[in-house]
Amino acid sequence: MGIRQSHGDIPGEPRKRPRIVHEAPTSEEIHTARQLGQLLAARQDPKGARHGLQSFKVFLDELLAQGEDHSDRFRLLKDYLESTAPSPNEDEENRVYLRDIMQTWDFASRTSNDNLLSSVVVALALLLKLLSQKLEMVAFGLGICRTLLQKRQLELIARNLSADKGKAFIISPTLRLLKEAISFDGGAVAKPIFRARASTLKSLARNMGIVHMGEEDEVAAKRPSPRTNAILFFLSALKYLHPEAKKELLSQRDVVSALTRDLKQDPHYLLVELLTTLRDQVILDDKLPREAKSHFLDVGTLVRLSSLYYYRQGASSDASLPSIPDMVHNFLLSACTIPSCGVLRSDSGFYPRGTDADITLPAAVAELGIQAWMGQFKNEVPVRNYVLSNFLPNLRPWSNIKQSELVIAIFKAAPELFADFFIKNKSFTFDPKLSTTWIGYGAFLFNAVMLPIPEFFGGKSGFRKLPPPTSIVVDNVLPLPLDQKVLIRCLAYKSKLVSFFATRILVLAIQKLDSAVKMYHDASHINRTLWAEAARSLVDEFRQRSPGIKDMINAYRAIPEEDILHREAGSLLLRLCYEVLPQVALIAKFDVSPFLEKALGRLSQSRPDDPRDLALSLKELENLLAIAWYSPGMRWFSTSDSLALSPFTSLLKFYTEAPHGVELPKVREVLDSVANDRQLVVVYASCSGLLPLVRSVQSLQKSHPKLLVDLWPFLDNCLMRCASAPVKYLSLMLNMLQEVGGTSDHSSNVSATSLIPFAALEQLPFVAKSGDSGALQLLEKFLPMFLGLLAAAGENKTLLEAVLQKMSTHFTKGASKLPSSKSSRALLGEDDSLPKTEGTVNETTGAGANKRGPKETDSDMTDEELMQTLDSPDSLVADNSALMKWSSKTVDELVDEGYAVSLIGLLVSEHASIRKEALTNILKMAARIKQSEYEEKEQIWLLLSELAETAKGVRLEQEALPSPVVAFASHAVRMLKDPLSVLYPKINVFLTRAPVWTLDELPLVEEVLAEEPGSGDSYYPQLSWLLSYLLAGLRTEQDLELFHKKRAKGPVLERLLILASTSYMRLPLRLQILKLVYRVTKIKGGSTILTTRCGILTWLDMQQMSVAFTSSSAGDENEARIYVALKKRVLETCDQGRVAEWRKDKVID
Repeated sequence: MGIRQSHGDIPGEPRKRPRIVHEAPTSEEIHTARQLGQLLAARQDPKGARHGLQSFKVFLDELLAQGEDHSDRFRLLKDYLESTAPSPNEDEENRVYLRDIMQTWDFASRTSNDNLLSSVVVALALLLKLLSQKLEMVAFGLGICRTLLQKRQLELIARNLSADKGKAFIISPTLRLLKEAISFDGGAVAKPIFRARASTLKSLARNMGIVHMGEEDEVAAKRPSPRTNAILFFLSALKYLHPEAKKELLSQRDVVSALTRDLKQDPHYLLVELLTTLRDQVILDDKLPREAKSHFLDVGTLVRLSSLYYYRQGASSDASLPSIPDMVHNFLLSACTIPSCGVLRSDSGFYPRGTDADITLPAAVAELGIQAWMGQFKNEVPVRNYVLSNFLPNLRPWSNIKQSELVIAIFKAAPELFADFFIKNKSFTFDPKLSTTWIGYGAFLFNAVMLPIPEFFGGKSGFRKLPPPTSIVVDNVLPLPLDQKVLIRCLAYKSKLVSFFATRILVLAIQKLDSAVKMYHDASHINRTLWAEAARSLVDEFRQRSPGIKDMINAYRAIPEEDILHREAGSLLLRLCYEVLPQVALIAKFDVSPFLEKALGRLSQSRPDDPRDLALSLKELENLLAIAWYSPGMRWFSTSDSLALSPFTSLLKFYTEAPHGVELPKVREVLDSVANDRQLVVVYASCSGLLPLVRSVQSLQKSHPKLLVDLWPFLDNCLMRCASAPVKYLSLMLNMLQEVGGTSDHSSNVSATSLIPFAALEQLPFVAKSGDSGALQLLEKFLPMFLGLLAAAGENKTLLEAVLQKMSTHFTKGASKLPSSKSSRALLGEDDSLPKTEGTVNETTGAGANKRGPKETDSDMTDEELMQTLDSPDSLVADNSALMKWSSKTVDELVDEGYAVSLIGLLVSEHASIRKEALTNILKMAARIKQSEYEEKEQIWLLLSELAETAKGVRLEQEALPSPVVAFASHAVRMLKDPLSVLYPKINVFLTRAPVWTLDELPLVEEVLAEEPGSGDSYYPQLSWLLSYLLAGLRTEQDLELFHKKRAKGPVLERLLILASTSYMRLPLRLQILKLVYRVTKIKGGSTILTTRCGILTWLDMQQMSVAFTSSSAGDENEARIYVALKKRVLETCDQGRVAEWRKDKVID
């Protein structure tokens, strides 16, 4: 059968595509309703039909135009609509409004006349738009809308919507028609339109992809693309549909995907409408189910919306419309941070997904071990917010400020995503380079570290049974890009900005670490031992990730003096290291004296004009003072070639010369603390001990400012002598007391009298012999005033008068008297609050100057409070599961995650079989470590081997290895794995000394207590480690014998008590010794041994008096309460008969 030729083909000629010619339609002006009816009448003439529709369109356009009176034309239109309205007798479902136009539409469809199809829907869309503005014509509009929902019209609508992509002139008007219909009369027919979605939503996703080529200019903006009209129709549907219909509409993935595709090419006004509608009608619609919002806002939708951060507003955009980047930023902030918006899911903070209940946590620990649980999530963190987890890597917070704000807001709303984000984004290195990208990323990391730690680490109503994994917490404190190598390079970088950033972010990180550690030590924890171990693990992890203290010190030294802001930050960083990480800070030998002198010199010589610079300089000074206070090697009373005065005197000089109105509370606090510790002054009940000295210098400065130059060297000399040899001046004071008629056994008088006047009395003859009349004249004015203020403050007036009488022999004017009490009190500024001199001084005998004695505590500490303060759980509790777990772990896990320590602890088990099995497994572990590639394998192997050889010398089937030996081995493992630890050299020397340890000695006690520290100020970190292992090793009566056994340098227990009495011992170390004493009282016969062999009762009384006389804070008062409560416990738990016999008395006071 041959090929059939098409009609009109010419044989022999090539077939061509027919050329389509679009003829412009004609129109005429409409004057009457009859004329309009004739123009719109149904006819078989396409040209005539199009002429009528075009005339109707022009007519409607004129009616929609603003600013003219169209009442006549509206009346004409109303007459036409009434004339063509269907009869009321017709069935409502079959009523057809505008029957002629509908027939013309049907004719155009049957003849495939595209121009006529377009003209019909254009006219209908304009008509509905016009009718929606006139209340009296709403009924006609509703009738037209219902007509459109009839079967034939729906078929015509579906055909128009599915037209070829090139026929936008048909598709766009049809979409406008549907938009006007669904929004007509407040969405009166929205529900039936959506019910007919097979036709009304036909090809909607495809039509959303039909756009104009290139950007829309002013001409194209008047003729929107099919995509624009499709989006407007979709948004109108969201506005007027009920929640269930909206849910189904949003579930159409092809439509939602097409909606957010190519958003950056959409016009400005369309994006404003899109974001506003999605915000109000979707994410903030409380009636819409959450799952519908979640289904709509998936990762792809969020990523495409985030592309609008880089939207560029065209020249033809309306300037009055809001900015698209601002709108999308606010939209994403709401969507990603408000749980009801569908994206954000409830999380558990720092606890990964899968650990929702406290019941699952102990199970995980039982299976993995506590150390494995702490480091289980280093490479991957299971999260609940998987949508946000996949969305965040698509953002660029380093290049866009708003994206950075969005990421930070998401981190704050879902803390679980913090660690997950940086684990997944390791491609961006933070090596220092002064570029815009690096600065942007640095600002983002700075804001990330500033985020607070969630309450209870993410627990709903309190802390959980187990702490969060250490890896997750440390990632939140110091993000992964900020590793030790990078931060060291940043601190040493030549650019000031890079170094300043590294300093500031380390300050924030340490402050955040401090907050986390305080939460770990919260008193509400059920398992406080476990939380304390986790806190130590957290600090260790932070130390490995942060720069060393030496790098921080070198960075601070390199800061120029004129860079005040940077210097304040650097000094604050060092201060935080001393406060939060003392074990790190005390490793380096840092002499803060030169920096303190320079800071004082800068402030004294030229005060900054800008108040902000002055505030920063004072902040730096406060930080340096805090460092000096924490540093045990600070020499407050020593001079050098570069220091004219001692640091203490220089600070006192700066304080007294401070201008009026400048408050220096921190400086005053440090001065008082140093003076009290060195027993230079007396702590009065009503004022500071330094107040008389300060007031006398300030008074002299007002009256004779030029004479102060000679005063400071004299005062510095007296203060240094009092601090270095207080016994000498105490003896001088006792001699003078006997001379004035007192006795030498008035301890209260001695303790309440300052030593500075006696040092001044001793040095005054040398000033007189020097022939310096100016200096002697100055002291003649200063010393009587100073002594008068001391007497007014409550010191022994008779004794001070005797001192002044001896001083007056060297004055040019001879004898002098103390100023009147009233003038001295007025100068002190404490006229009413100070005790009356007449009531506190016996002027006849000179005795009874101050009988206040030690401060009384407000209330006694209960037994429960004492237990909570001093009781420490047994850290050598046997974990029998360690026998099985260690064999399946790597060598790194054995050492770093505590499996080796757990196995060592089994040597003190109460079961002989467990002890013997533990010894066998320790030998196997030592051999395995010996053959591994572990860096410190030799030291760990040697420790385990010597421990095993020592255990072989004990009959393990009958008795356990002494607890101190096992505790030493456990604590030594932690030191040997870190070559930078302060005990690393001494432990290695100990291990190479002998293959077997002596069981009647406590390892490393002599090396720590008697020998010099290996490096810098490492004595106190070493002492802290020693006390920690001794406390862990004191468990039984046999262990206690090792502590009070007589040795060459005295029993260990007595030496520790003497050590706690030194003025340099800080409260944390004193508390460790008190915990050791409390542990002794828990052992049978321990309190009796403390009383009869160590004199613990007298020691506790002395400690209490020392704290009471020098207390300046609530912490000191609490320490005094501890001594009282501990004495009470010793008396209650000792063998009172034995102690009474020892004291040669029948009853104990």
